[in-house]
Amino acid sequence: MADGKQGLLRKQGLGTEELQEIEQLAAQCEQYGQLEMKLNWNVLRERPAGETNDFLYYEQGRLVGYLALFCFNSQEAEISGMVHPEYRQRGIFRTLFQAATQEVRRRGVPQILCIVEHKSQAGQAYIRTLDTRFHHAEYKMVLQEPRLPGKSIEGLTFRQAQPEDGMLLAHITAVAFDMPRSEVTWYSQGNGSVNSRRPSYLAQLRDVYIGKLDVSLGEQEAYIIGFGVLPEFQHRGYGRQLLAYAIQETLKRNPGRIVLEVMTENQGALSLYQSCGFQVVTSYDYYSYPVSR
Repeated sequence: MADGKQGLLRKQGLGTEELQEIEQLAAQCEQYGQLEMKLNWNVLRERPAGETNDFLYYEQGRLVGYLALFCFNSQEAEISGMVHPEYRQRGIFRTLFQAATQEVRRRGVPQILCIVEHKSQAGQAYIRTLDTRFHHAEYKMVLQEPRLPGKSIEGLTFRQAQPEDGMLLAHITAVAFDMPRSEVTWYSQGNGSVNSRRPSYLAQLRDVYIGKLDVSLGEQEAYIIGFGVLPEFQHRGYGRQLLAYAIQETLKRNPGRIVLEVMTENQGALSLYQSCGFQVVTSYDYYSYPVSR
């Protein structure tokens, strides 16, 4: 416990003590509400020092409220947060939310996506006090027992990406997810290195790279993210083979569990993941909140 801290603190980067405080607060909130909060721990541990992305609220040196800001592109920012059960109904989260909104507005980002676990009564109650609209929902899925395809596809090979593959990864991401190439900025030099905590894997059909997948390796979980196949190669079983390869490679690192998220309306992807051994453990609702006013 950090003595002397009181009220709202805006942080540019998080230290070891603050991460421990956030982890403890999350555990208390999760136990109280039987939740699986979405806090993107791998991102929290690598916050850039020059950006205000974390908002902490203290009462007499005790962390009782926290809000995390994630800005992955110029069009929207995501937020996720929590308040200790004993300190709710005191306006703490409103203070955190207003501070985060000010920061998003300062950056010129027009929209916030508020992430609320579907079964979080406190979170859903707070959202109803805001002028938000439902945007979409996602399932969180956990690999229970791998069921991997035994038959390979002729001419289809896989490899882990290397540092020089940054432009290739960005290109596949932009095309597969229908994003502007300028928005895909996270594949910097070194991101594909063998010892990275975020390895990427590439699928190649003969002489054409057709898909990629990233894995974010945490202390307790490995998150499968950025799974995309070029449109002209979709629905042919290539994605399933790439996913199976990535699962096998990730299992070699002995993660606590392998998880991923999928939009609830994407029945094709949901069926694919279930067929490979993933099961739904919770769901998150995303609500859009306009800040350009």
